[in-house]
Amino acid sequence: MNDQPDANSDEKILKSFGGTNRRNFNEGQYIFREGETGDLAFVVLSGQVEIVHNSGDDVVQIGTVAIGGMFGEMALIDNKPRMASARAYNGPAETALISQEMFQKKMAAADPFNKALIEILSSHIRSLSSQLAKTGVRAS
Repeated sequence: MNDQPDANSDEKILKSFGGTNRRNFNEGQYIFREGETGDLAFVVLSGQVEIVHNSGDDVVQIGTVAIGGMFGEMALIDNKPRMASARAYNGPAETALISQEMFQKKMAAADPFNKALIEILSSHIRSLSSQLAKTGVRAS
């Protein structure tokens, strides 16, 4: 796996979301926490991000997000609290920030069928993720 950022792909990501800002996180630093209100989504530009769920006293890894992957979008799709926490994993991570306003503009421009499908899939993902976290099964 190549964790070196590709400047061209970074710029494509940033351009597709209207010149999005960037934010850096140190290894282990939380990007957001489960239960928080979400007003940003993120795209990994360098490093990795770990998605974790609190299960009692345990922290269960749901999965990891590599370069080019988006996370945090669920809260923007359905306006529900974050269903998991995200933190920089195996070193520092740089992310592109996608505001709720920009995300909603992209969703508003989407085909109505695709938008409805995204909302349905989002609901299924929330449900499945919750069930997997309870059993300690890793999602990705």
